[in-house]
Amino acid sequence: MAEVNPPAWMQAGSYPARNDRLGAISSMLCYPGFAADEATPLRIRQGVKPSYQNYQLKVRAAATPNMTVIVSAGFAWVDNHDVGGYGAYCCVNDADKILTIQPSGAAGQYRKDAVVASVYDAETSGSASEWRIEVIQGAYAATAGAAVLPALPNSAQILASVAVDATVTSITAGKIADMRNYTVAAGGILPVLSNIYPTRPHPGQVMYLTDADLFVYGRPDGTVAPLILGTGAGGFARKSGDTSRTNTVAMSADPHLSVPVATNSTYTVDAYLIYQSGTLGDFNVALAGPTSSDGSWSAVGYGRDVPAAVATQGHTIRMNPNNIQSVQPRSYGGDTVDETLHLRGILRTAGTAGSLAVQWSQAAADATATIMRTDSWLRVQRVA
Repeated sequence: MAEVNPPAWMQAGSYPARNDRLGAISSMLCYPGFAADEATPLRIRQGVKPSYQNYQLKVRAAATPNMTVIVSAGFAWVDNHDVGGYGAYCCVNDADKILTIQPSGAAGQYRKDAVVASVYDAETSGSASEWRIEVIQGAYAATAGAAVLPALPNSAQILASVAVDATVTSITAGKIADMRNYTVAAGGILPVLSNIYPTRPHPGQVMYLTDADLFVYGRPDGTVAPLILGTGAGGFARKSGDTSRTNTVAMSADPHLSVPVATNSTYTVDAYLIYQSGTLGDFNVALAGPTSSDGSWSAVGYGRDVPAAVATQGHTIRMNPNNIQSVQPRSYGGDTVDETLHLRGILRTAGTAGSLAVQWSQAAADATATIMRTDSWLRVQRVA
């Protein structure tokens, strides 16, 4: 088969439901975005319609927990996986659906059940022609950790998993794990978790990583790059007031100069620091990032304890992995007039999110305050 004829909605045309599914539904939905889907180009990304607080087809516990779960109203699009190229189905639930979870039966028996939106089409498999919200029961296991999800019907979208413990008498919210995919029209912004987003989105496909508050987009080479939007993409911090510190060499974060950073990312770092001290206190500075971060920075500023003619110098340090807070600070000279420090560097984060912060103190404890001035700034930009 090549061209699918007649095209949907042709005047006086007569055609099977498959043509409508392909023309009116599948052609309008976004591309799945995984390498395996290149071999079946008529596939779509199936899933649930996103909404505020993602309430559509959400599986939740009963108000007074019992052996049921409730599935909210909503829309889902489910692809036909019985036969390639047969299009996606639009499935609508217009009210809460109550589903019964079977008890585990006895001590030492644990299960993991799946709540799914399943499509059955007698044209491609079996005898039923309907869609169902249903529970697929998992196999029993000796421990909760050994329980696994059951095999799902061919054309199904999983909505949630339900942990069924031994001798359980009610399903609480903590036993329900949300497993919905979301899908949007082609060109729409796709909400998705950062650990399961499509690895090969089409060029220009924008995705919102819901757990990282970060936007990314597909590039022509099949990779993904961040947009400069949202927490974790970097940002800019400016001091809105002076901060003074006296009689201390204890390093601590500046109250204004920090920017949130995401996990497993690379950032460039720039800072422009304006400070003043007496002739003895001077200025210590360091960068502090989340646990397991790594990177380096250098700064050009007024040298400490060197002749004025060679006072401008740079320092490069490595931020210790696993505990950046313990990094050895670098010392710079100060005076009774404002001095500036120009800092540039790179930061690589690992599995912990947090903030990159400027830490500072006096280089020598002195009763004359060392002051970080208003309008000092820190800029962090994600590049990978």
